[in-house]
Amino acid sequence: MSLSFSVVWKSAVDSLKAAEHFLTVSEDARYFVEKYMNQIISILVDQTPSKIGSHERSCVQDSLRLATTIIAKDLEVQLSRKGQSSLLEVVTLVFNRKKNFYKGNKGHWNNHMSGLPEVRTGVIDLFLQVKGFTLLYSYMMERIGSTAFPDVDILHQVLAALGDIVPARSTMAEQATAVRESENAAIYVGRATMEFVNSCSGEKLKKIPVEALQTLQRDLSRIFDRLISSRRDCTYEYYKFWRGLVLRLIKSPSLPLRLFGWQQIDDLLDACAEHRPPPRFFDVSNAGCTFVNGRYSYIATTTPDGYAQNGIDISYQRHIPEKERDGGGKKLTLFRCTMRSQQKWWFLSEADEEQPGTDRDIDYYQHKSAKEQDESVPPGDCWITCRNAGIDPPPKLQPFGLMTPPGQEYNTLEHQLAEWAVKNEIVQIVLGDSVHREIVARSTGLIKFLASMCNRDDGVDSTSGKPPNKYCLQVDDLLLAWKTCSRKTDAAVSAQVYQLLVSILPECPGALATPLLEAVRTTLYQGKERVEYLNEVAEFCAALAAANSSDAKAVSTIDLDDDVRREVLEVLWSVLTHPNASSLKVYDTLKRYVTIELRVEPSGSEHRERYLAACIRALSEASNGESTSAVDETQALRMVKLTHFVLAACPRDQAAKLVNENEGKLPALLLAELTSSLRRLRSGDSVKRVSLDCCLCDQ
Repeated sequence: MSLSFSVVWKSAVDSLKAAEHFLTVSEDARYFVEKYMNQIISILVDQTPSKIGSHERSCVQDSLRLATTIIAKDLEVQLSRKGQSSLLEVVTLVFNRKKNFYKGNKGHWNNHMSGLPEVRTGVIDLFLQVKGFTLLYSYMMERIGSTAFPDVDILHQVLAALGDIVPARSTMAEQATAVRESENAAIYVGRATMEFVNSCSGEKLKKIPVEALQTLQRDLSRIFDRLISSRRDCTYEYYKFWRGLVLRLIKSPSLPLRLFGWQQIDDLLDACAEHRPPPRFFDVSNAGCTFVNGRYSYIATTTPDGYAQNGIDISYQRHIPEKERDGGGKKLTLFRCTMRSQQKWWFLSEADEEQPGTDRDIDYYQHKSAKEQDESVPPGDCWITCRNAGIDPPPKLQPFGLMTPPGQEYNTLEHQLAEWAVKNEIVQIVLGDSVHREIVARSTGLIKFLASMCNRDDGVDSTSGKPPNKYCLQVDDLLLAWKTCSRKTDAAVSAQVYQLLVSILPECPGALATPLLEAVRTTLYQGKERVEYLNEVAEFCAALAAANSSDAKAVSTIDLDDDVRREVLEVLWSVLTHPNASSLKVYDTLKRYVTIELRVEPSGSEHRERYLAACIRALSEASNGESTSAVDETQALRMVKLTHFVLAACPRDQAAKLVNENEGKLPALLLAELTSSLRRLRSGDSVKRVSLDCCLCDQ
């Protein structure tokens, strides 16, 4: 019985061997492979190696190798005939890493893989050796736009196979030729795939499942990201294709395609951040160990063309001259260390010459990375003093420059993405006439990125002649966002835009945020009755409040520049003092938020004094004008309560100082206003009468 099975296994090999030999001259051989090879290979790759004998495993391997060469030969035949290869479907079996023969049974008792992945690598290498990928590239290029072009599943398996055999660039001379061949194959097939996608009409693109498009994009990214250190132009070509595809998607009339396009933008942002060149220098300041302060230069490996080497731990070093009295002769290192817990920690240390990165180092300061973005480059703050050698306070770090060749500082993937977004008016696409809530929600990442590019080139010296910080978020973009809110066409859209503006505000420099906040404040009085946009401004302020701690004793959770925080407070104060502010449902929420903002130091003291001065002016004007004009009781008593509100936000010492200034002018004004209010209410002289109990109640 076993002999008969052995004969069957051997027959598969013999049949394929004969077909391979006679493929170009025999119609019978061609009939056999077109009708039966797919079935034979499908059965063979579904075998689990641990459940068959060595003879059977050998037969499977021989069959796979034969099928590989048959596919290559058929491509050559079809190129000469300008025909269609039906054998390409076998690629989805031969290259598929998920087949049992390659991956084994995951349910095995010891949870070890029992497959033979090296066999798959072998057949991929064989396909490369017999020029299969080169032939496939030619076949694809000649059939773009026709029904003979390989389907998406075939493309996926081919690209996945190429991604597995393209190594990081080797420095060994004997491997250089093989590496170059695999790179070329990946580049050519990748280009043909990109040409195919670019050739698809809008209707054809809609017919390709979103999951399939995403799979192709990830396969291509995997290939070209591996080539970034050896073929940078090629990788840039791929990212240009990717951005072009995204533009088509986000402009599509199909909402699912548009949403997929915005998902792709998030992936683009992640890729740009991953490939961001590390800083060339770090300036360390504020450290208690004063000799630690100074400039640290990049010392890690670079590529021959001057870029930082991918996939290595970066480090920086500072040599203190011998003549320096403070730490003279020391060699200090800024580096990352993977701890036993697998956490990534940064250290500012004097490394041991013989065993650097060990307990023999003298550590002055350290940073325990809690966020993934803190692991790639040294963070600027939140450092901790090492008690054995460090001295408080811990340092601040400021990056400068980029590890790129001279003249390429403004040609990173981030700069290219920002230029693409600005030139193609992506923000206008998001916030234009066809604004959609889901699109606005998905655009936050890109718009925050564009805001961060406003000062990305600060401190970067470039010989390219290009202006720094050229492509970034513009004031007009933010004003368009606010205009979208004030249209009042869709409350859900407006709410989403409020959240968008709040989320990007910390990334905006003052020159960008200030015009927006001024525009928000001025719209309070643009309506015919000077109250038309009060609700819109209040909702924007409520969105700001929602991003902050609900604990009135806590400082702001939004990290804003001082000038931006000043403008935020101006908007808030304008709302609180607006004549119709009492009608707002969020009035109490905004007061709590203002309390939080007024306690943010070191500028909180200045803000509190400024707003108390505004209250004093309002009370003085009311007192001076009482005899000549009617008084708005609601507004007058609101200013009394706001005065109490600002004083309550002051520390005790400051409150006492402000109350006693100018010989107690403030208490006198408050007493005079309350007395006058009682008198006016009794006499009925006020134009706007209100209940005294209501006016004096706490809000």
